[in-house]
This record gives sequence, C-alpha cells and structure tokens, in this order.
Amino acid sequence: MRIVNTSTAAFAAATLSLYTTFAAAQYSPNCPLQGGVFPNPKTLGRDSEAVDAGLSTVRSELHKIINDSTIFDKAGTSFQLSIFSKDETLLSFSHAATSLDNSSLPTHRLDEDTIFRIGSVSKLLTVYALLAEVGADHLKDPVTKWVPELAQSAKKGIKDAVNQVDWDEVTIEALASHNAGIDRDYSLLDFANLINQTTAEQAALPPLAPGDIPTCGITDLLLPACSRAAFLNEVSDLHPVTSTFHTPVYSNIAFQILAYALEGIANKTFADIFQCSIIDRLGLSGTSLQPPNSTKQGIIPGDKISSWWSVDLADASPEGGMFSTGADMTKIGQSILNSSILSPALTRRWLRPITHTADLRVSVGMPWEIFRLLQPISPKTNHTRVVDLYTKNGALGAYSSLFVLSPEHNFGFALLTATPTTPTESTADASALTVIGDSITSTMITALEQAARDEAVINFAGVYASSNMSLAISVDDEHPGLKLSNWTMGDKDVLELYTGVPNAQVDARLYPMDLESCGKIAFRAVYEGVREASETPQPGVAFSQRCAPWGGVAALHYGKIAFDDFVFEVDDKGRATAIIPRITRQTLGKQVGNTTSLRKG
Repeated sequence: MRIVNTSTAAFAAATLSLYTTFAAAQYSPNCPLQGGVFPNPKTLGRDSEAVDAGLSTVRSELHKIINDSTIFDKAGTSFQLSIFSKDETLLSFSHAATSLDNSSLPTHRLDEDTIFRIGSVSKLLTVYALLAEVGADHLKDPVTKWVPELAQSAKKGIKDAVNQVDWDEVTIEALASHNAGIDRDYSLLDFANLINQTTAEQAALPPLAPGDIPTCGITDLLLPACSRAAFLNEVSDLHPVTSTFHTPVYSNIAFQILAYALEGIANKTFADIFQCSIIDRLGLSGTSLQPPNSTKQGIIPGDKISSWWSVDLADASPEGGMFSTGADMTKIGQSILNSSILSPALTRRWLRPITHTADLRVSVGMPWEIFRLLQPISPKTNHTRVVDLYTKNGALGAYSSLFVLSPEHNFGFALLTATPTTPTESTADASALTVIGDSITSTMITALEQAARDEAVINFAGVYASSNMSLAISVDDEHPGLKLSNWTMGDKDVLELYTGVPNAQVDARLYPMDLESCGKIAFRAVYEGVREASETPQPGVAFSQRCAPWGGVAALHYGKIAFDDFVFEVDDKGRATAIIPRITRQTLGKQVGNTTSLRKG
C-alpha cells in the first residue's frame, strides 16, 4: 500500500522542485519557450505605429547607405528590396546604379518586376518544389532508390569510406540539407580548365591525364553543359568529403542530384514539376529555370555573357541558375508563411533545423541557413531572447540575392542585387547584401516585436474574474510574454499555493502555443523565480547556465489537466473576453476598465 502525503506543504514542495529547475537561465531574467512571446500582431504597415516607424527608419537608412561611399558603390551596384508580411507588401525600394545604360536596364526603370538571377536561392525553390510535389514521404529514402545511375555505381563499388561515396547512405533529406558529405561542385572552379600547364607547374601542381580534366560543366563558358549521364558518371567517382550527417558541408551538386531524384519519384521532368508546383500555383510572371527569351524586363550589368545573364545552367539550374523578381519572391515568401501550397504541419516541419554548424548562431535546414539572433526584449532593455531567421543567400556572376523569413513574426524580405563582375565591384555587391540585410533585420524585427507587445496590451491586459476567483494579466517592456499576477481565490494566493514561494517572488508568464480555433487561443505558463539576468557565459560551462523551460511544459497535472494550461476566449477582433485557467475548471470574464495601468514600462 502506498502512503500519499496530502499536506499543502508536500504539494508545494513537489511543484517547487519542478519550477526552480528553470532558474539558472541564460542572459535574461526570463526563460521563454522558443518562438513568439506574444501572438503575431494582426495589424501591420500603417495600421501599426511601431511597424510604420520601422519602415520609415528603413527608408532613411537605405538612403544613408546608398550615399555612403565607404560601404556602398552607388555607381555600380543596383538593388531591389521587397519587405513583406504574410498578407501584404510593406515596402518596395529600388536603386538603379548610376552607371547603367539602356542595354543594361531596357525598361529604364528598376522595380519589383525587374528580373535578376537569384543564384543559390534556387536551392530553396528546388526543395519547395520537392515538398509541393511529393511532400515529405520520401525524405528518408536513399537516393539510389530514385537515381538508378547512382544505384549501379553503389553496386559495383567496393566499400571504401575514404575514396568512394556510399550512395546507399545518402538520403533525399541529406541532399537537401548539405548533409550528404559530397563535393561542393563538379568542374566549377576546377583550375584544370582555368590555368595552363606552365602556370600549374609554377604552382607546384602535377600534370593531369586527359581523363582528369572536366569536359563539361560551368567552369568555362566555352564548355558544354553536362548531360545527365556525363554528370552522374563523373560525380559517382568524386571522393567523399565526410560521412553523411557528420557535419554539414555546402554542396551545389547535391541539388542537381536532388532534382534527378525528384524526377524519379514523380515520373516527370523537373521543369514540369517546377512549372506546375510553384510557378503556376503562385502566378509567378518573372521566375524561370532558364534565361528569359527577352531581356526587356531584366537588369544586365555589363554584357549578357560576363554578367552570366544568358548562361543556361541546364540541369544545374536547380542548384543556382534560376531567375526571379522582387514581386515573385514576395509571393513565394507569403505562400510559405501562409502555408498556401504546403500543409501547415509540413510548413512547420520544413521551418526547422536539420543540423548545427560550428557557429552557435547558425544552423542548417533544407536548405535554410538559420541565423539565431539575440534580440533585445524591447528598446528599453538589453535583456535578450532568441529569434530564428530562416534565410538563403545566393550569388552567380553579376548577381547576388538574400531571402529572409521570420516565421514567428509572419515577416520576410527579398534583396536582389546586380553589379558588374570586376573583383572590386563583386566585393561591393556582397557588402551591399550584408549592410542592407543587417539594417533591415535590426530595425524591422525590433519594430515587429514592439507591434506585438503593443497589440498584446490592447488584446489581453486586464483583470479577469469569476464569482470567487480573480487574476491580472499585464505586459511590461523589460520581460517577454504576458505576466500573470494577483491570482487569488477568496483569501488564497493561488500562485503561492502552486509554487510554494511568496507571490512577490514568482514570475509567471504566459506564452502563445500556435493553437487557435473557434474564438480560443491556447497559452502555456512558465513559472520562474524573480531574479536578475545571469552573468556572461563561461567557456566550458554547459549545465549551470541552461535555459530549459521546454522540459517542464505540461509536467504536473490535476485531473488530466496541466497546471500551466491557459486559454483565452477572444472576439472577432482578437480581443480577449475571458481567460480559462483550465486546472480550475473556471472561466474568468475580463472586467471592463482601463488597461493602461497594466502595461509596465
């Protein structure tokens, strides 16, 4: 027979033992759950004072950047920037280099419909086409199941981990996430076709047999594009870089192989898949795998060859040869944020890391380059939380591109640039991406955080009560989430009873859980002790500085309902009318009154 101690002290001790495991957090007084700390604001653009101010700041900063010759070459660099929410274009801004002539910009106008090459952002669209066409069912399949040439190579090869790729280990997911462990390129930047034998000898390089010199590919514009047979024959003989899923190594050729695998799965050409699954479904007018038939809508710095405008990458287009516009990239971004093509569940699965890199701030997805941003909680504090940016950059010839999504803010931007391909101008192109990208991110993420906070005050802050219970929900400028306080039932302090510590020492915060239906929004509470931010992290210290609230979600229950389970009832404007602390089996109506006092700052 098991004896159960039912005393209040024993109950408080049990709950306290869980909640205090979160107290050794990161460099902020709070440990929020990963993701947005407030519901996404429903009003953006000019309907939001914070976002409108952010956009004005971006415009001002862009003009400053353009006119600062130390960081931007306004004579040589052109760019088109599109900033968008899931529902609208927030800002379209263009700069045409002053050196452009009529042949470089035939329409005499650079705008969101101007066509650029997008380089490796093509990889993102290739994975999008894969998921749109066949979903995620085949991600764990070995590539040998769908590319018979590699299956034949695997059969005849001897198991030799150092010298031969084990193609049976390479999955569709590995190809899509730079985890296949294979070479970056075939023929691109292969100096066998870029230098003569005299130069090779001066560089201490040995003579090459004819069979070691690439005869197709995109290193030299005079080389023909590789046929499928030639490419797979050559690729199957390349040395492995690493074992699969050991460490991410960037690979262009992985996406050409991925396109071949998709053709095998769908029994269609990749061109047909891309046209039907992406271009037609989104109504894209300036996006293509091959160079457009006309240059009329394009921007071509220099001539068509040196800029790479007219270079058809053929079967290599899925890795980096596509064309697009700011308007089309906006539609693509909005379709991802709205799950217009993929199901919401598959979208969420896609917007996740597959592996980490050696940089604590960077992870890799399919083929997302995920930057983990330490975002200040608000402009009024240096306390931070983690915001994940899902990005992809690209470069080919005269063109560079940057595509960014912040799913928890339903926000993104596309930056397309063009610069003549001399070394100095190429560096200026990369600098433009970095400087402009950083400016947009720092300004707009801060503005969106503020917009969400402002809307949370209007929608949720207030006093809620039933006949025998009441609580307060407030928002403050130095902490994340909705603060839960003054929770009483008659003369009982509910927070003190649940946590075992005095109310003044409890910091209870509610975070949205991406569950909303029938006028209800789900939140979960994280109960923490009031504390100061921890000190600077110490090298080699792992466990004492962890931030692990995710490990305690829904940990304690009473009658099959967790102690942290809260639901708001909202009207058609998203404004709360009641809160349900589900463990109490009560609905507390929102009391009419001024919520201004419930914003702390």
